[in-house]
Amino acid sequence: MNNPLWSKYFQEYPFSTIQDFIKYLYQSTLGSAHFITDPSENFEAFINEYHSIDHDDQHVLYEPLNEDFGRIHLEALNEQHLKIIHQWILKSVSVTSSKDSLIQCFNKVEKGILEGWIPFSLESWQTEIKNYQQNGCPAVSHSQIFKQHYHPHYRIIKKEYIPLMHIMQQIDELPPYSIIAIEGQSGSGKSSLANMLHEIYNYPIIHMDDFFLQKHQRTLERLNEVGGNIDYERFYQEVITPINQHQSFDYSIFDCQSMSIQGQRHIHFDSQIIVEGSYSLHPFFQDYASFSIFLSLPFELQKQRIKKRNGDKMLERFIHEWIPKENQYFQYFDIEKKADMIIKNDSL
Repeated sequence: MNNPLWSKYFQEYPFSTIQDFIKYLYQSTLGSAHFITDPSENFEAFINEYHSIDHDDQHVLYEPLNEDFGRIHLEALNEQHLKIIHQWILKSVSVTSSKDSLIQCFNKVEKGILEGWIPFSLESWQTEIKNYQQNGCPAVSHSQIFKQHYHPHYRIIKKEYIPLMHIMQQIDELPPYSIIAIEGQSGSGKSSLANMLHEIYNYPIIHMDDFFLQKHQRTLERLNEVGGNIDYERFYQEVITPINQHQSFDYSIFDCQSMSIQGQRHIHFDSQIIVEGSYSLHPFFQDYASFSIFLSLPFELQKQRIKKRNGDKMLERFIHEWIPKENQYFQYFDIEKKADMIIKNDSL
């Protein structure tokens, strides 16, 4: 049985030599630690390489090596994000396995050659691998043939950063005074994603948690309304109205301890705004968001994250009260399908 990633590799790189495929296997099993010695020197080399090549926003951004890591191609990167991307590259540096695992891959390659789906001769493979192992299985460079045909310019990065990079690509295309809405299930990483984007762009964040119903608003009729446990009227008045007028504004903050309004937050609106939280795509708001993201995750993982974040007692309230209300809202208004991007999240 063939390896789908390996098969795709040979489809994409028909001029790959044995040396190039050894490099691919080395990176997929042993990671990228050999790339980095001094982080500052590495960043300078990264910038210099970026400026030495042509760029194409249609170029493939990410090429998976395994389930957790892949190659990110410099041609597809936006210059304004190079610093943060390089930080992610450094965070991705690790030895993912052992040389024993690399040798196991060599045995699987031999089997693939015999089965006919790996395009090397068995004799050439065995000769080159024997020499390579005798030299201690070092990191290798691409062959001249590979360089001439494909002009490789990439770094190794963890797969978990790729959804964020796709989001950044979309945000970079937004016009001024756009709203980015982050909707999704409890525990799916909405706040974490909003904070990451704030770190990158310095856009202000509005939290939907600031618009939960006050105690006097929690009537039986309102709580039985699908999507009714958020004060969508106040959100429209205090947030969407000034946004539509391209004005800075103040909005009131809900306090969960007193179940009432406690204080205000000022939003300086001169570029984009991030709105994060469940109910941020409530139909009452119509199409106020220029770009919307829906985050989801498996129920078991959702429970683990909520328990870690909120404790056992609050987990029970989430399971029996808030999660059912969210799920009813998502399904009744078909919220997930209204989002511009859907991320099945198990990492943020």
